Amino acid sequence: MANTIHNPGIPYVGPIPGGIYDGLQIHVSGTPEQHHNGFLISLQAGGSIDPRSECAFVFNPRFTDNQVVRNSLQGGSWGAEERHGGFPFHKGHHCDVTIHVKPHHYSVSVNGRHFCDYNHRIQKHRVTHITVEQGIRCNSIRFESHGGYPGGGYPPAGAASYPSSGGAPIYNPPVPFVQGLGGLYPNKMIFISGIPHPNASRFTVYMQHGSHHEPQHIGMCFDARFMYGNDRNIVVRNHKQGNWGQEERHCPYFPFTPSANFEMIILVEPHCYKVAVNNQHLLEFNHRIQPLNRVDTLRIDGDLRLTQVRFQG
Repeated sequence: MANTIHNPGIPYVGPIPGGIYDGLQIHVSGTPEQHHNGFLISLQAGGSIDPRSECAFVFNPRFTDNQVVRNSLQGGSWGAEERHGGFPFHKGHHCDVTIHVKPHHYSVSVNGRHFCDYNHRIQKHRVTHITVEQGIRCNSIRFESHGGYPGGGYPPAGAASYPSSGGAPIYNPPVPFVQGLGGLYPNKMIFISGIPHPNASRFTVYMQHGSHHEPQHIGMCFDARFMYGNDRNIVVRNHKQGNWGQEERHCPYFPFTPSANFEMIILVEPHCYKVAVNNQHLLEFNHRIQPLNRVDTLRIDGDLRLTQVRFQG
């Protein structure tokens, strides 16, 4: 299950929900800014940055050196720096940094690729806070331990957080986005992260047959309308079998905001699609097209920038 802070101000200092433990993944998503020389992520034993609390792990990309400096602060003194490895960051280009807590080290990935390991120098249980500082425009900080649908639909114990089928996460794909699903069946999950444009009118997620712009068979059309015709801040759902079916419009709330990062999960259940946004269940849409495997393609179109799409199950 994930816990997410959206669009935090920088510098950000906040507690780590539940503290640090083996298996926790911390995802920091954002864009390094053009007029800065780097940014910093710190896991700390306390919430102070001036003077700084003891740091179990500081991850500091520096554009001036084209190196990522890693270190720890104990007893008021910095330890030996680690700088080996490449430099996978570019100013103005979106990035995802994942810190995976393991029994003897932190394992860090950048944009889905393993970057470095950092052995624990301070006991994990002492770490209480995370900071994100300096030159990054941060979209989200996400704490993930199960990688499942909120309130249920988790993978079985020991299952990988990333999908066993469908490959690795797809970062920053162009819109329209079209991708084969590799089969549709109960317990499959689709994770979509993106940012609606500042003046967004609408964006749409299609679970459909084939890759055409508007095919004859659409299992679910999820249409988020900010300002479209007479519709304001509403999610319209429908299906298509030759002709469009009956719209469903009831929704407890509208979870999307222009320029604000969102994380959406579509969970395929035997009788319906369940949709969650920002770790909150939003709605269900009963299957109107059977068998499920007639739906073989995900298409996303409209007024948004996609930052990540991944498949699980």
